[in-house]
Amino acid sequence: MDNFKWISHPAKDSKTITKVIAVLGFLLMLLVGFVELSWVGVIIAFIVSLIVYLQFVFPTTFTLKENSILVEFLFTKREYELSRFKSFYPDNTGILLSPFIKPSRLENFRGLYIRFGREDKEKIILLIKEKIK
Repeated sequence: MDNFKWISHPAKDSKTITKVIAVLGFLLMLLVGFVELSWVGVIIAFIVSLIVYLQFVFPTTFTLKENSILVEFLFTKREYELSRFKSFYPDNTGILLSPFIKPSRLENFRGLYIRFGREDKEKIILLIKEKIK
């Protein structure tokens, strides 16, 4: 099988949510500026907002390989063996790969969430279903 690669960029995919986040971020910076009465507070609020929305603002590249999945985000690359995942749960925006056979509260911390982006949802679900049994 060839590698299947796609990019998820939520800020580009949803213009409405991007505008709402930009307005809320601007209002937060104004509020901090009025409370702090300094530009340092505004700059700190901007940096904190950017860190909070990092996954939303910058694209993530997913590459589904024969036995693993490669996740590239900013300056990092992480490769996960598909054998470590025992189940998966698709939703509207992506798939949660879980290391547990049955649903667990810990899967959000130990699992991997793969966003669909603009790629065909059904195709990604089918590929994951083939890999994780």
